[in-house]
Amino acid sequence: MASFLPAESRSGQPSVDPDLHDVAHFVHEEFDGRLDPHAVDQCLSQVAAPFDGASVRSFVPLLVRRYAREELQQRLRRT
Repeated sequence: MASFLPAESRSGQPSVDPDLHDVAHFVHEEFDGRLDPHAVDQCLSQVAAPFDGASVRSFVPLLVRRYAREELQQRLRRT
């Protein structure tokens, strides 16, 4: 699974692993109004990285969304 910030697409947006496209959309929808979208991308990338090469992938999107939301909510509480 690729991270969220490996390269820019032609539109200038970070490329997103297709398995996590929906996850990224929902997390951005929830947090972009309160946090910098680049910080959200960075968090998603860091959370997704340990799952690179996972042999069982069915729960990866669920776990990435959960862990990213928890981290971003903690950041909001600190500010």
